[in-house]
Amino acid sequence: MIRKENLEIVPLYFAKERPCINYQGNIIMVDDDRIVQHLHLKPEDIMHKKIRFRTLGCYPLTGGIESEADTLDKIVAETLSAVESERTSRVIDKDGGAGSMEKRKREGYF
Repeated sequence: MIRKENLEIVPLYFAKERPCINYQGNIIMVDDDRIVQHLHLKPEDIMHKKIRFRTLGCYPLTGGIESEADTLDKIVAETLSAVESERTSRVIDKDGGAGSMEKRKREGYF
């Protein structure tokens, strides 16, 4: 469908070397000063990994995954072989607190 309709793909879906940190079990991309200031990061706290995003959501609540999938075919193959939901990289879904998206789903919010 993507090729047939000549759909553009958001570049964040493709694996690329990106500045990031590990935060609450997620790989969070450091692409502006908001997270640097909020977490008081120093340059040595930031690493560079080849990551991509399986899903996109509010910044910085979506984590990336380490990946080599830098083409559409590789993304499709990686997605088909995935054993975890794409939502496993959503910080808000790991929060068991009152704002948890999983809790909201159980309560019929969606």
